[in-house]
Amino acid sequence: MGTLARSKSMAKALRKALDEQQIELSHSACLEIVARQLGFSDWNVLKAACDEEMSLTLTIFVEHGRQQEAALFFEAALGAVQTQAHHLRDGELMALDMRIGDRTISICGSNPHREAEPSRGGPFFLKEKGSGSTIFRLDVRDAAVVLKRAVAAGATIRNAPELADNGHRVAAFFDPFGHIWGLHEKSAAMNRQAA
Repeated sequence: MGTLARSKSMAKALRKALDEQQIELSHSACLEIVARQLGFSDWNVLKAACDEEMSLTLTIFVEHGRQQEAALFFEAALGAVQTQAHHLRDGELMALDMRIGDRTISICGSNPHREAEPSRGGPFFLKEKGSGSTIFRLDVRDAAVVLKRAVAAGATIRNAPELADNGHRVAAFFDPFGHIWGLHEKSAAMNRQAA
């Protein structure tokens, strides 16, 4: 959820909570309060900042025709949720948008014509494990649990869980399509053990 939608939701929740205490406040007054709580001078400044806000969506290329297989892997391994399908004019599946945590990724089939003529330029699907120039990092509660779930869904281990120099446990796996996924625990292992 973006900042603007989250802010509106917060204002709605604030108004409801105040109403339960028999305190009447308009929706616009609640929007102003939320804007100030988020560090903006007023709602109009927050809205303008949100209009300039960028978001990043990643497109992961897999071999043409394997988009649905990839979506099923990401659902099983990472709890991804499919949000939208994109089709070519002839109805053929081109890509699937999925939510992983608070981010959207698009799983797209590589264009077979570009694959047949590499001089036309990519993007291409990975031919060998780890042959891309990107690692997808996921911040997770428990790297070992996520790694186990990914392996059960078809991933292979790249790095078993280990303690990084910052005290966080990390691990990595190859998805069935050759992409590297790094797992980084949100809290340091020592802090979790003390809790």
